Amino acid sequence: MTGLITDNIALATYCQQVANSKVLAMDTEFIRQSTLAPKLGLIQLFDGHTLALVDPLTISDWQPLKRLMSDQGIVKLLHSCSEDIEALATIGVYDIAPLFDTQLAAELIGWGTSMGYARLVEQLSGEVLDKSESRTDWLARPLAETQLIYAANDVHFLFPLYEKLLSHMSELQHQLLLQEGQQLMHRREQLLPLEYKYLEIKNSWLLTPRELSVLRELAGWRYRYAQQRDLALGLILKDIHLIELAKRRPATAESLLNIPGMPPRDVRRHAKLLVDLIGQAKEQPIITCPQRFYHEAQFPGYKETVNELTKAVKVSADELGIPSGFMSVKRQLNEYLNWCWRVSDTERQQLPMPEYLKGWRAEYLLPFLPRPEHIIK
Repeated sequence: MTGLITDNIALATYCQQVANSKVLAMDTEFIRQSTLAPKLGLIQLFDGHTLALVDPLTISDWQPLKRLMSDQGIVKLLHSCSEDIEALATIGVYDIAPLFDTQLAAELIGWGTSMGYARLVEQLSGEVLDKSESRTDWLARPLAETQLIYAANDVHFLFPLYEKLLSHMSELQHQLLLQEGQQLMHRREQLLPLEYKYLEIKNSWLLTPRELSVLRELAGWRYRYAQQRDLALGLILKDIHLIELAKRRPATAESLLNIPGMPPRDVRRHAKLLVDLIGQAKEQPIITCPQRFYHEAQFPGYKETVNELTKAVKVSADELGIPSGFMSVKRQLNEYLNWCWRVSDTERQQLPMPEYLKGWRAEYLLPFLPRPEHIIK
């Protein structure tokens, strides 16, 4: 194991040293307790011979790492990489390809959904990893030797996992996994515009148009405020509070206190602004308020449509011979339903294309999907 890389020259030297590797295992350590974006504390890299621990708090030139990450000749090996992708994006690393996620690989070949790294390592190698440093403060310096060893183990055992997973995968499964790696990288470009953030809130489809109008204003404001202050959404207002505010539509700061569970501190901090936003939404013409669903004459109902989509996913996955959980997660199903039914035809043009309708999923899933007449001819 190398020591901690703390300067630009050492990072560039390591990146040059591993530039001819076929596979590069990587991981990140970060803190995300109260912020919207993860705070990167460490990057682990291992090409099977030399292991590097990179200190992002002291590096200013990330170009060598960016070139390494986008090199198509080197497979980037990660485990459950969604948050790692977010963390690396904070230093400008937006292109990681090709990407092989060992957690998704285990799911694809039927070994289990959302399998943790330590469990997978133990299952395949018998090694029991020490997870005592999993809640450490990765932004504190200096890092202890036990922390460095813990971090190193997160990439050291990825290589034997990779080899064993590959040996159990068909060529089709391997290609699907790499294509899903591409989609994971593209997903960060899929963010909804602020005025449509309300669509992501659970059970928002149950609200009336007027309530949805309020929710639209509040959800957009909350995300904008979170970006400005780099705060986790739940530390500003939880989803359940937004739903209750939309239902009750309080007209005064005092009436905000009647919302069940509303923290008094948040009432004091945001009371006037919240009342103003709610008032503006209440004054909007009803024709401009979001509808629960559009094209209702063609819409069998929310639960019925969810069941239809779930069935389509299962049939498609069975046809392809892969787990339905790899074909689709709940977020992707909701994304497609919202795109088809919960926005107007004009609004739909402002939203990113659902993952069901692009990439490898479109090829295999589209023939089985419900095909709304107003969208798919």
